[in-house]
Amino acid sequence: MMLCSVLFTATALTGLASAHPKPHQAKCGSFKGDFTVKRYQLYPENADFDFNSCKLYIGQLWNASLGIYDPYTNKHETVEFEGISHNPAFHMGAVGADRKTGLVSIIADAANAFPSEGHDISGTNWLLQFDPKTKNLVYKINLTETSQAKYGGFQDVEQDPEGNVFVVGTWPSSITKVSKDGKAVTPWYLPENIVPTEKGLGGIAALDWTLLAQGDRPGIWKFDLRAPTGTPTQVKIIGNHTFGASDAISLPPKYDGTVLLVAEEGAGFSVFESKDAKWDSAVFKGFVENKNTANGTSVTAIVQVGEGLYEVLEPFGDEGVAGPGSAGVRESFLFRDVSQEVEGLLQ
Repeated sequence: MMLCSVLFTATALTGLASAHPKPHQAKCGSFKGDFTVKRYQLYPENADFDFNSCKLYIGQLWNASLGIYDPYTNKHETVEFEGISHNPAFHMGAVGADRKTGLVSIIADAANAFPSEGHDISGTNWLLQFDPKTKNLVYKINLTETSQAKYGGFQDVEQDPEGNVFVVGTWPSSITKVSKDGKAVTPWYLPENIVPTEKGLGGIAALDWTLLAQGDRPGIWKFDLRAPTGTPTQVKIIGNHTFGASDAISLPPKYDGTVLLVAEEGAGFSVFESKDAKWDSAVFKGFVENKNTANGTSVTAIVQVGEGLYEVLEPFGDEGVAGPGSAGVRESFLFRDVSQEVEGLLQ
């Protein structure tokens, strides 16, 4: 049974493809330069690029829908989910493409958790696994049935090499493991004392069997995804950096897991390097300031598209047409290429 509908439109493109992509990206080709997705009420909270399909998947926050953007053909699709999209009870942020299967994991989270800063974590949270080829959901899991509404604020997602999905929650820190077939949902990491108003982990990024996490629990934390339960180990940071209000984190494929980028919302994003990619320790390489602060615009994620690294920019200050916490009337959304700024810090 079809559980979602697809809308299609064409969008504008300003990026250029290169004739000399790296081997692991040869199928898609390189892609660099700022680009703008022209889509009414897109409002991107998170995004992930799939090097198999060469598509950029975008979590459209306020309308709780999924954008699928092809930077090589200028085309954009919007996938809407029955009972979720355009429902003010839900926001959609987390989106992660499994590079082995091409399946896309998405979180439709209860809308009040973040604006209430954990005071209201009631409501249903869904983990959706979407098959872009068939345009069907593989599974739809009610995360609240597992959390028993004791913790919430689910906002980022990753997969291990076997296709198990890991979901991070922020109010307070939590990580939930979902088996590949979606039949087993397990609280994999929880703090000893569950206090919803204590803001915790936010972004997560996976490298083989290693999971990195960061958030308002200070520092960067490392987990072994093979372990039956999650045990955090703090990554030793060399250099001085005080994290701001952080969001998604990413390990761009072009650096083979040696570089971590941490989106710090209004401020910009920080850059860390672990040359052996083991992440027992990391060097703070520097900070890239947010140059697009108008209308309360925040850097909510950094995503690699082709060879380029892009800021996902969310204009939180736009006036919602249906009141606070709803989409505004914006039609164009910039993805700024920050590749050269990152390269400058790494060199």
